[in-house]
Amino acid sequence: MQGGSGSVQGVLFSNIQVSEVEFPIMIDQYYCDHSSCKNHTSAVAVSNIAYENIRGTYTVKPVHVSCSDNKPCRDVRLTDIELKPVSKGYHMYEPFCWQAFGELYAPTIPEIDCIQQGAPSSSLDPDEVGCAT
Repeated sequence: MQGGSGSVQGVLFSNIQVSEVEFPIMIDQYYCDHSSCKNHTSAVAVSNIAYENIRGTYTVKPVHVSCSDNKPCRDVRLTDIELKPVSKGYHMYEPFCWQAFGELYAPTIPEIDCIQQGAPSSSLDPDEVGCAT
């Protein structure tokens, strides 16, 4: 369900073999399990998420990382990714990222050029900034 508060951080997905998976690598802060959902501006903060040595085949899209405008995903790391499309019977899409910041390590298959390098330009999160007196 969209919206919420809190954080998810320090998660490692490693040494995973997939076969005919719709979205092998996915982070979705806009997830909706109903036919229609109201778009929320709040989101759970997502940071320090790593995908390492992920291999196999997909049927829709190899990477889908959709993060909130208000709380972009930070420090998303993809290392040693090799995902190939299933050869027939499916409509394939390119990797998709929105407001996802981090690093790519080693060449990836397919090329994943949608992760933005570094950190969001607005590095101050209103929920994390304290007042000095």
